[in-house]
This record gives sequence, structure tokens and C-alpha cells, in this order.
Amino acid sequence: MQDWETSRGETGQPKGAPRSRFTAGFFDNDEINRLAAHTTLHSLAWAVSGVFWTVFLLRAGLPPAMIFLALAGILLLRFLFRPLVLWTLPILGPRRTLILGGLLSALQYPSLALVHGLGPELVLCCFVTAFGSVFYWTCYHAFFATLGDPELRGSQLGTRQALGSIAGVLGPALGGVMLASFGPWAAFGASALLEALATLPLIKLPEPRFLREAPRGAYASAKIGVVLFFTDGWVITSSALAWDIIAFRGLGTRFDNFGMLLAFAALSGAVGGMVWGRLIDRGFARRAVGFNGFIVIGTLLFKSLCGDDPTLIVAATTVATLLGGIYIPSLMTAVYNEAKAAPCALRFQFAAEGGWDAGGALACLIAAVLCSTDTSLQMVVLLAVPGMAVQSQALDAYYRARARTLGAGAG
Repeated sequence: MQDWETSRGETGQPKGAPRSRFTAGFFDNDEINRLAAHTTLHSLAWAVSGVFWTVFLLRAGLPPAMIFLALAGILLLRFLFRPLVLWTLPILGPRRTLILGGLLSALQYPSLALVHGLGPELVLCCFVTAFGSVFYWTCYHAFFATLGDPELRGSQLGTRQALGSIAGVLGPALGGVMLASFGPWAAFGASALLEALATLPLIKLPEPRFLREAPRGAYASAKIGVVLFFTDGWVITSSALAWDIIAFRGLGTRFDNFGMLLAFAALSGAVGGMVWGRLIDRGFARRAVGFNGFIVIGTLLFKSLCGDDPTLIVAATTVATLLGGIYIPSLMTAVYNEAKAAPCALRFQFAAEGGWDAGGALACLIAAVLCSTDTSLQMVVLLAVPGMAVQSQALDAYYRARARTLGAGAG
């Protein structure tokens, strides 16, 4: 296995390779380009079918409380399955384990098509989804952390997000029409094929170093990653699921209408991540974090007041996507840079992903209890607010400490 740290320069390029600041981002890093191609196909697969996961289960007859419980079950299963990743890595190596995770993730889509309500099909879907994603995400984050360039991290994340937004425009519109006109097997089958094809750009990726024995400090170094991913899991699972149900109901419970809403929102936010990511790279990280917290909490409050009005739902979704492009660059710049500097990036992400599962599962369980007591879904959306507040504080402290370490202001 290639020793990544000694074969690459500090920026991730081969030592002595010229760099162009004009093309800062994906385009001057071949490994990140390959990951970009993979991520775009993966995002398209998810956009065609995965974004309909919540509303498909709703149409299949599951009440909101049960949908939250199903996701909590997936996350708890991921938590239990994760040690299998460390068992597999020495046998297959990081690249083959990532490819395995991608191929296993493709199976989640046909397993979802089998679900027609409460029953063994739902249990199978939860197991298949958890098993594939636990291999995929642990390795994917480690690859992006080690192959990316710390000084261009925000730009690379912003470009990744923009490419994902393009997939997010095409996928939901196509998936919504396929679900409405041809049924789940057409849409979910297409996503399975796209997910399998997405593994092709990964074949020639160089591998990050993975030691069979955990080096000293491998897990202790992941503390910031665990905290940030815990809050991310909390925010995403509590707000996104509740809002999907609100929007789907407000748009007449039609898959095509819901898909067009997601496509329009993705189009409005396609360039946001690129702009915000470059601001982080230019030293405005703390300002970006403060603005990010203000925007996310503000849009959560806006969503909680929309009711079932379709016009307000479209407006809230569009505004949240347009201004929310700063969220991922602010969060993942910190996580990826710390993972790259850690004694073992894969074990760093192993621990951080466990934090995501714990935060998401806890938020889902609380949301399920609230739904079972007839609490409105608008109030469930607000469950994300305290998680966002904690995340903003943790990121501000991180970037402040990093600025002191580097001896330069972070904005």
C-alpha cells in the first residue's frame, strides 16, 4: 500500500508539481478530480431516489413517528456495524473497501422499492441501508480528507457542493416523474445502476495509509470530529425529515411536485458553496461560521412558521438552499483538515461517523416521541436549533484556536 504521507507534498500534489491559483479547487488535483466524478454520480443516484426516502415511506403508510424510528434504527445499526470496517480494511485495503461500500449502497434503492408499509421489507431495507453506508462514508471521508489540499479545502468543498447541486437539479425532477409515472422500480433501479457506475472513478485512486494497529492518539485526535459530526447528525435528521414531510403534504403528496421543488431549490443554491468556500480559504472562516449559524437558525425559524402554504414552502426551501451553501464548507473544512493532520485519517473518520450516528439517532428518537404526542412537525423542525447553536460555538472555537496556532487571523 502506498505511503501517502511520504509520496505526496503537503498540498496533496506530487512534490514539485506546479499549481495554478487561477484554477484553485478541483481542477489541479487529479485525485480530487476522480473523487469529484465519483461524487457527482453518487449524488445523482441519491437525488433520483434517495431524496424521496422519507416521502416514499409516508406514501407507503408509515406515520411520521415510525419514519423517525426507522431512521433511528438505521443509524443505530450503523453504529453496531462500524467495527466491521476496521476488520475489512486490512484485508481489502481502503480503496477496495470504499468500492465495496459503494456497491453495497446501490442495494439500498431496490430494497426501498420493496417496502409497502410496516413489515419485514422495512426491516430488510434498514439493514441493507445501514450495512452499505457504514462502509462507504467512513472510507469516503478519509479519502477526501487525505487527498484534498488544506489551503484550498473550502474551495474544493464548495466545488464538490456545486457539482452535487447540478445533480440535485436533474435528479429530483427525473426521479419525481419516474416515481409518479412508472413506479418505484424504475426510479430506484436507475439509482442502483448510477451508484454502481459511480465506483468506476475510484479504481485508480491512491490509498491513504492505514496501519493495522492504531497509532497513539488516533482516536483522541478525533474529538473535534465527533463533536461536529454529532451536531451535524442532530441537525440534519431532525430538520430534514420533518421538513420533507411538511413540503410533501403541502404540495399535494405528489412525487413530481416534490421533485420539482427540490430541483428548483438546488438550482438556486448551485453556486453558493463555491463562493462561501473561497471566503474560508481567504481567511474569513470565523465570519463564515457566524453567518452560517445565523442563516441556518433563521431558515429553521422561517420553516416553522410556514404551515402548509405551498408558496411559503417553496420560498423557505429555496432560501434555505440558496443561503445554506456555506454550511458544508464551514463544517467539513474543519473536519477534513483535522482528519488529514491526525495520526490515522481512517480511524479519525471512524470515530467521527460514530458521533454522527449517535447525534442523528438521538434526535430521531426525540422527534418520534414528539410526533407520537401530536406535536406539530413545524415544532420538530425547531429541534435542530440547539444542535446548530452548539455546532456554531464549536466551529468558532476551532477556527479561533487554529488562527492562534498559525499566527494569523481567521477573519
